[in-house]
Amino acid sequence: MDFNRLKTDKIGAFFDGFASAFDLSGQTFISLPDLDSGFQHDREALKGDWEAVGTDLGRAMNIVAHEP
Repeated sequence: MDFNRLKTDKIGAFFDGFASAFDLSGQTFISLPDLDSGFQHDREALKGDWEAVGTDLGRAMNIVAHEP
């Protein structure tokens, strides 16, 4: 379990709740950055990289399998 992420999620949730207590218009007036978005982008990039590696390995294995 990633305790740093859990801590970040709790801090973000706390500030969201705190800001909503002062929100009279129905819209949060304090915009907090999405602390998790960096991890999401990294995960998607890594997923794409490993998919490319898998595709390359599959092609190489296919070539080797068909060699005389």
